[in-house]
Amino acid sequence: MTSFRSLTADLRPLQEFEARIPRVFTKERDGGNSNIPLHVFKWSEGTPNGTEISGLKSVEELETQCQGTIRVIFAPQDVPAPATGDGLVELFKKCNIPSAFVEEGLQGVSQSFAAHRDVDGTVFVWFHFLCKDIAVSNNRIVHLKTREDMENNDDKSRLEAQEQSQANFTWLKPGFVLKMRDQRGSSPMPNRTMTSSSDSTLAAPSTKALVELLCFGAPITLRDRFQELKTVATCDDLLQDPYVLLEIVFGEMYKVIDRTGWAVSDIFGAIETQTLGMASKPGKATKELLNDHFTGLHNLAKHTIFLRENCESALATLDGLKEHHKGVVGDLSSPSQELTRQALKYRKTLYQSTQRRLTSLDARMANIIQLSFHIVTQGDSRLMQSENQSMKTIAVMTLLFMPLSTVATIFGTQFMKVQDEAPFHITVSQDFWLLWLIAVPLTGIVMIVWRVWYMDARGRLVDDIPQGKPGFMGWKTLKQTLRRQNETQNGHHKVTARKAPDV
Repeated sequence: MTSFRSLTADLRPLQEFEARIPRVFTKERDGGNSNIPLHVFKWSEGTPNGTEISGLKSVEELETQCQGTIRVIFAPQDVPAPATGDGLVELFKKCNIPSAFVEEGLQGVSQSFAAHRDVDGTVFVWFHFLCKDIAVSNNRIVHLKTREDMENNDDKSRLEAQEQSQANFTWLKPGFVLKMRDQRGSSPMPNRTMTSSSDSTLAAPSTKALVELLCFGAPITLRDRFQELKTVATCDDLLQDPYVLLEIVFGEMYKVIDRTGWAVSDIFGAIETQTLGMASKPGKATKELLNDHFTGLHNLAKHTIFLRENCESALATLDGLKEHHKGVVGDLSSPSQELTRQALKYRKTLYQSTQRRLTSLDARMANIIQLSFHIVTQGDSRLMQSENQSMKTIAVMTLLFMPLSTVATIFGTQFMKVQDEAPFHITVSQDFWLLWLIAVPLTGIVMIVWRVWYMDARGRLVDDIPQGKPGFMGWKTLKQTLRRQNETQNGHHKVTARKAPDV
């Protein structure tokens, strides 16, 4: 067999994983063993129920205290973290974790699935499962600080993004490896061997588990699910079809995605109701609409997009597992294997259901974002209308008092005087004509200046005059403006003077 094509024989990913561990923060090893928190469920033949063992701190304790036919091992996420990196390396080596699985963790692969039979007949099935996670406080999505955030505390853009409305950058990325040894080659029961002195000597029983499921960085709800399983399933039940362990994994991970999807939907529902309420009174939108309204909607839409991607990845992984299980079982399946096949098919329908709901939620968010934009536009329009009404009122009041102001100004000049003695007649100066000689031309000049400036400003608004071109209150562009108006008037006369064609 060509070993260079094996997905488990390449040692480079394991060496790279070990090299990436930050040695500055790595704890000193105690007695040559790396510390790593482990939680184990085991089943042994001949026992009615499984056993739970918690508080393990090293791979050595795992091998000495957790012997069984079937083992489910919960370990930290498969990343080269300072506190658990050395322990994970030792666990990878002890359990012969496929090198391709280790490489996926280093590359940050969001979705994968592989099934591989090794040279000794051991079957490996593994995949990574990326899932968006959120934290909710006071009916709002918030971002809880992680160790990675503490290490990147100087990244200002990252900190600003975390403070945005409805923002969250937390992800669940568990990895799962199902390892099934060839039961024909290693049996947990004692075997008879032939020797020169006796034909009935009992060989020592194999200490290696026939089935192992390693869960790296799995959510706590999956551990709770196996706590229930150990009380209802026996070792023989699980050995009939070990793939049921992966079916349980898919069932629990679906609950995580579905719960996150409903949380996003509930938060968006409150925003949707508020926005629809403001649609009937857009004039108040500028006051009642939150400043971070559009930012929150964008982040909610982003969470929905991520969850849809998670569902698509889960469905692809689930299809790969179904095809592999069908290839292993064949047409002649046992009742337990048939139940697993039906369960996998059922899980697929659940993921599809959540995927459709997220698609609908995405469309609703797009509709509310568009509606919010229109509400804000209408609110601004009504605000401008109210300001126009205010200016109109001022203009009307000015017109009402303008004649009185004009009369008062004229009578207040030095050209008219009231006699100090009776009968108090008004005397008009012979130079009264000077007032009109100065006022009328000055008024005409002001009107001309205003008209020139107005034509220049209007031309720039309709793009007849380039915005960057200097105008000096319209005087520099006056010739161009007059020429344009001339052409417009001539064109208008030509159109109006055109004779209708004879019928």
